[in-house]
Amino acid sequence: MPKPLHVWVTGASRGIGKAIAEMGASTDSVVLSATTRAECDVTHAASVAAAHAHLVAQHGPVDVLINNAGIGVFQDLSTMTISAFDETLAANLRGPFLCIHHVLPSMIERKRGMILTINSVSAITAFTGCTAYGASKAGLLALTRSLREEVRGHGIKVTDLLVGATSTEIWDEASRTQHADRMMLSSDIAGHVWRIVSTFDDPRSMIEEIIIRPQHGDL
Repeated sequence: MPKPLHVWVTGASRGIGKAIAEMGASTDSVVLSATTRAECDVTHAASVAAAHAHLVAQHGPVDVLINNAGIGVFQDLSTMTISAFDETLAANLRGPFLCIHHVLPSMIERKRGMILTINSVSAITAFTGCTAYGASKAGLLALTRSLREEVRGHGIKVTDLLVGATSTEIWDEASRTQHADRMMLSSDIAGHVWRIVSTFDDPRSMIEEIIIRPQHGDL
């Protein structure tokens, strides 16, 4: 039997991250290490370093990093505070960078690994009230696209999921109720994630980017 993959899911306390963790827990092909917001603040380097060290001590080197942790602040630029802007970029751009920074050396050394990032269609589509969020997601997409070219030769797969409207706590309850028939579910996204993880050992191809939108389009 092949050794199970060590899969690290960030932001696993709710929403898409929770669905990914719950779905992964039902398989014997992975060892799951899902860090919640309380266990790992991805905006702080020391917190990420401690979480990574703990996970490696428990389960060995990370084979698959699923960058999911992030926040959503949806305001027009004219009313957004500087602190809200900084917090958005810290969680949505600096956080994934820090997590990648810790898992990458071992992946390069072993010449195997997968970095899968839950991004947003806001990275490629302009929405009102989305200046900081869209900027953070576009920056993250640029980061992972460049990373993909840097690590191809090391046998590391880098995949981005650009996800549209999904019924999670990032939306207020009124919006989720109003658009319940239009929104995707966290379990829908989790299913796509695990299908991508199943290609981990494919030596010839890599899934680079997937856009997942509701059947009837953006809200």
